[in-house]
Amino acid sequence: MVAKYKGLITSILIFVCICVPLSSAIIAPETVLNNSNELLAANIPITYGDANFRQRILERTNGEREPVGLVLSGGSARAFAHIGVLKYLEEQGIVPDFIISNSMGSIVALLYGAGLSPEQIITVCSSINMGQLFDLTLPLGGGFLDTSRFSALVENFLGEGLRLEDLPIPVMVVSEDLATKRQILIAEGDFISILEASFVLPVYFSPVEYNGHLLIDGGMTNLVPLKVAYDYSHTVVVSTTFYEGIGINLRNSVSIVNVAFDIGKRRQGVVELLSYPDTLWIRCDVEGFSFMDFSAIGEIVVKGYDSAAAHKDELARLDARGAGQATRTVRADFSAREKSVIHNYSLFERVNQSRFSHQLFPGITSYQYDGDPWILRDDNVLGLSYDLRWKLIDFSIDAGMGWKSTVPMDAYPAMMTSLRAHLLPFMMATVDLGFFWDSTWLPSYYSRVGLDMRHAMFSERLEISLAGSLENQLSSKFSLSGMLLTAGTNVKWTNTHGYPFAISVGTDWQMAGTYDRSFINVKMRSLFPLPYDLFIEGSFNGRFALDGKGEVPFYMADQFRTTDPVLSTQGSLSPAGALNPANYLISSRLQFSWQPKSFKPTFGEMMILKDSKVGVYTDLLYNSVGQVWPSVSVGLELSTELALLGLKGTTLSGFVGYDQRVNNIVWGFVFRT
Repeated sequence: MVAKYKGLITSILIFVCICVPLSSAIIAPETVLNNSNELLAANIPITYGDANFRQRILERTNGEREPVGLVLSGGSARAFAHIGVLKYLEEQGIVPDFIISNSMGSIVALLYGAGLSPEQIITVCSSINMGQLFDLTLPLGGGFLDTSRFSALVENFLGEGLRLEDLPIPVMVVSEDLATKRQILIAEGDFISILEASFVLPVYFSPVEYNGHLLIDGGMTNLVPLKVAYDYSHTVVVSTTFYEGIGINLRNSVSIVNVAFDIGKRRQGVVELLSYPDTLWIRCDVEGFSFMDFSAIGEIVVKGYDSAAAHKDELARLDARGAGQATRTVRADFSAREKSVIHNYSLFERVNQSRFSHQLFPGITSYQYDGDPWILRDDNVLGLSYDLRWKLIDFSIDAGMGWKSTVPMDAYPAMMTSLRAHLLPFMMATVDLGFFWDSTWLPSYYSRVGLDMRHAMFSERLEISLAGSLENQLSSKFSLSGMLLTAGTNVKWTNTHGYPFAISVGTDWQMAGTYDRSFINVKMRSLFPLPYDLFIEGSFNGRFALDGKGEVPFYMADQFRTTDPVLSTQGSLSPAGALNPANYLISSRLQFSWQPKSFKPTFGEMMILKDSKVGVYTDLLYNSVGQVWPSVSVGLELSTELALLGLKGTTLSGFVGYDQRVNNIVWGFVFRT
């Protein structure tokens, strides 16, 4: 026990010694903020790029007609309704001459102003799981969610160096400044920085520095900035996505805070709507959606389209023009680029980042889940995690207490480091190193070096990969306790309805002491959807000895849930492992699950449970000569994703079952972020 405490202290010290210098080297110098917060000027906005903004509007109208302005309100996930509104407007030949926006409405406004079509905006927002693009971090900069991966994706789609004043359609973003306590109207500057600033919900996202200001979401004080639009035209269309919050528990402390904030900004938005009765108001029918429901983008877009279509006659009276040549050029360029961006991202779920991104946060990381390349380890680590991303490199450290994903779960200090190098869009090299203080003052060690090459075809439905890795385990005395060399190919097919099928064939070479063996592996997996949100999942794993000497090794990744110590040491990392003359080990799983799409409970309008699934499984295993009936492990599995603001989620999977081999209960769980 003393050794374990010493190990924990050692892992934390190593973690601090590595991460603190890295963080210090990357954190930007302290910002010099604008402190001209004169009290009586609090209601006077500060505007950047006003003259150029007016000139660009004039160039679009040539002074021959009244400009048509469009205001897009905030609304978090509900703001996707604006995409549907824009789609309907374009079908009527209407493209606004300028856009005023705040909050999440600014994401739609900026992408549209940059020249993307409504359909292309949907591509940006839905082709990639939004939850994968935000990272949890300690709020050292003011927020719990890091947006750098989302920004990098937008930059990959639109190109680097884009500026607000160069967009084909003039856009003005309304923000609030923590330093001067004044409204900031922005029509010029770095596109990505302004995009990030536009939706800074306090506490959740970090404020963004701009010209000495520290910007947050302008929707915090007014969801509908109509007055700003009327400074540039008397013909204004406004699309709103208010929130009714039906069913919210108003006794919940977090809900009370959220609703209290909403009262003021909602009321001011209504005041402006009443102050400008000539405004063409499109009240999008999305007020019943949760602001965290980012997975419902398709349904929300349709609601926006239908809400705009209800104003067909009023919209027909607008004197507006269609997309100009600059917009058409951007859309053509985007069409040429989008397939490449989505293709490259789909291979490894990654985009290159031109800027440093790093996060430090407490959490749980699992190294045993479906698709995990760590074969010789089966660990969870609860503690601190540090991630760094820049250009082609991803680096991470996890340090804290570790335990096995399946019983028995003896706890021990652990630290794991990983380096990912994306050498080419289709090639990734990995180096992993783990330290585990499970028995002595000195740790045991794990290392893995791998190379993975992937290629996708037929609209990303067919993916072929070639992968190889070398894993090593060393005892605390640096003696080799196990080595595994793996190489093979994997083919994955997903049809047009999203039903995946995968098959892989590979070879293993395993060594431990005098143990030197070769095997061939075959794996198959498929998913069969059924009505009523039900589906059946089937898998097959086969491992066959090439030398006919039996003792085929068993790994937890073989998907047979057991606590049998004899099976776990069969063909193990030690010559003293259990003896079994069979030259094969065949396992399969059949799982029947229910994943209700409508089940999305929230906690205080801060966390949402989604993609929840409950299922029963049956695992079968053949690994003995002359075996007629398979060994059986049956049980119940639960999984759900707990997502902060509906964006960044952690998936928890747990199971409990009966293991017939040892006539005992088997249970465990894994976390995946």
